[in-house]
Amino acid sequence: MSVSRETDTALRNFSSLLLAENERQNLISRRSADELWTRHIDDCLQLLDHAPLDGRWLDIGSGPGLPGIVLAIAGVRHITLVEPRRLRTEFLERCRDELGLANLTIVTGKAEQLKGQFDVITARAVATLDKLFAIGTPLIASEGRWVLPKGRSAEKELVEASATWQGDFQLKTSRTDPDARILVAERVRRRMGRE
Repeated sequence: MSVSRETDTALRNFSSLLLAENERQNLISRRSADELWTRHIDDCLQLLDHAPLDGRWLDIGSGPGLPGIVLAIAGVRHITLVEPRRLRTEFLERCRDELGLANLTIVTGKAEQLKGQFDVITARAVATLDKLFAIGTPLIASEGRWVLPKGRSAEKELVEASATWQGDFQLKTSRTDPDARILVAERVRRRMGRE
């Protein structure tokens, strides 16, 4: 994706931090580390095509900061990263401080413990749609949007989740993998009798 020179520099600095930290703790696979830019950075940047920068974003299970740190660098007004593993949040805090990301809040814990409302919820490689909807529904604003990179399992997961959940669902083709999909969803709610 085309980004400003300043954004490109910050993304490259984040990439260096991520690769260095990957030697200490397993954040991304060795194979995907060789394809870091296309497999991870560009994959996260494309989420910006599906939701406004000026909303309050939530990244559930942010892990190594994918997509949360990337989205913060790319200009999301405010994003909260929630991650239960302390070693990972220490890395995220280091990235925030070294990259000067004042638009970033980091929470050590589970999303179920959060309070507040978010305009956009995202999560990458965390849980099935059914579980994500259960976790995130109390946290999403009434006009909020889900932007979920679900890879090649998107259609199958959506069929399974549709037994319990309803809403306005769109599957968008990923720009980094033509076989992968991004689920964009609004007005997600449990089906009656599926509590």
